Amino acid sequence: MHSSFIWLFVLMAVGAGLALPAGEDAQAETIKLESENTGDKYSFSYETSNGISRTETGEVKPGAGEDDGSLSVQGSTSWSAPDGKKYEISFTADETGYHPKFRLVA
Repeated sequence: MHSSFIWLFVLMAVGAGLALPAGEDAQAETIKLESENTGDKYSFSYETSNGISRTETGEVKPGAGEDDGSLSVQGSTSWSAPDGKKYEISFTADETGYHPKFRLVA
């Protein structure tokens, strides 16, 4: 169970790293922000004025014993590169590991 929470923090750090501002992006503003946490489930999403968006949901899945549960997470991040192309990383993460999918959107 403890490793599940470590994964959560790793995933959040990766998401924060993708959203670090540079140059004009430092002036970007958050235009949408939603979050919810019930203890066993969470979700959040945001969009910025420079075209970055991120969504994520997670749920604690119970295991056989009290300390045997796992965290199941899915989400995506998209942004526009300096060349004008839009990219997206979507992922799932659970007891089997982290499974990202990278794609060029437009």
